[in-house]
Amino acid sequence: MDLQAAAVLKRLAALVPASDPDTDDDTWLATFRYQTALLREFSGAAMPLDSTAVVMAGSTPIRLFNPPARSGAVLFHIHGGGGIAGSLDIHDPALRLLAHHSGWQVAAPDYRLAPDSRFPAMLEECYAALLAIAKDAPRIVVSGDSIGGTIATALAMLARDRGGPSIAGQLLLYPNTDLRRDAPYGSRRSEDGNIIAGHDLERQIDLYLGDDAARTDPLASPMLADLAGLAGLPPAFVATAQCDPLRDEGEGYGQRLAAAGVPVVHHRYPGMIHAFLQMAGAIDRTHDLLTDIAAWLTPLATAKD
Repeated sequence: MDLQAAAVLKRLAALVPASDPDTDDDTWLATFRYQTALLREFSGAAMPLDSTAVVMAGSTPIRLFNPPARSGAVLFHIHGGGGIAGSLDIHDPALRLLAHHSGWQVAAPDYRLAPDSRFPAMLEECYAALLAIAKDAPRIVVSGDSIGGTIATALAMLARDRGGPSIAGQLLLYPNTDLRRDAPYGSRRSEDGNIIAGHDLERQIDLYLGDDAARTDPLASPMLADLAGLAGLPPAFVATAQCDPLRDEGEGYGQRLAAAGVPVVHHRYPGMIHAFLQMAGAIDRTHDLLTDIAAWLTPLATAKD
C-alpha cells in the first residue's frame, strides 16, 4: 500500500469509533455518516474557480462548478457515500479539482439519501436533474465515485433506453457494481477494512435498497446486466484502486462493458485506497487520477456523435 494512503487509514482509525454490527440502524447510520464526513479532512484547500452556483431541477439543488477556461461541456457527477451518506459539502474540494483539471463545468445534484429515499427513487431524481442540465449542455458525460459511479452508469442506461439525453461518456471511479449479498470477489476479502469493512458494506446496501430483490436489478447491480443490456452505452473511463475492497467488481464491470462493445479505458492505481479522489490534500497520486481523467475527457468535449 502507498505510504500516504496507509497514513490516511491510520488517521481514520484514530478518529472513527469502532463499528458495532449489533447496534440499531439509527446509531449505526450516524457513525457511518460521521466517518464519511471525515474524508473532507484529507481533501486539502478548496481550489478557487471562476464561479460556483446552484440551480434547481424541481426540488433537487444542483451545484455548478465553473473553471476559468471551460469548454462548455458538462461533467454530471454523482457523489459517493453508499447512497446513505456523503454530501456536496464533503465532496466540494474534489469537485472543484475535477472542474479545474478538466476544464469542464461540473454539475452535481444534491440528491436525497436513503433510507428516507431508497433506490430507485434517487436514481430517478438524478435522471430528472440530468434532463434539466442537458437542455443547455452541448456535451455531457455522466460521472460518479463509489455508489455514484453505479448510479452514473445506470443513468447512461436510462438515457439510452428512454431516448435521451445524449451522453458522450461515463466516468466511473471505483464503482460498486454488484450489490448481491456476499458477492464473490476476492478483493472484498483481501482488502476488507480499507475504508470499507465487509459487514458495513452489507448494511449500507440494505439501507440503500430496502428490498433484497433489488440487489439483482441491473440498474442497482450493473455487473448483472447481460451483454445486450450493456451494448450501446457510451465510452467509459473506469478507475480502480489496488487496495480497495471494490476493486475486482469495478474491473469486472469494465471487462463486461468491453465485451459488449463499449470502448473502455481502465486505470488501476497502485497502492491506492477507496475514495482517493477526495484525498488530494494527503495523497499525491490523486493528481495522477485527475490528470488521466482530464486526458480522457479532452477529446470528448468536441467529438462528433
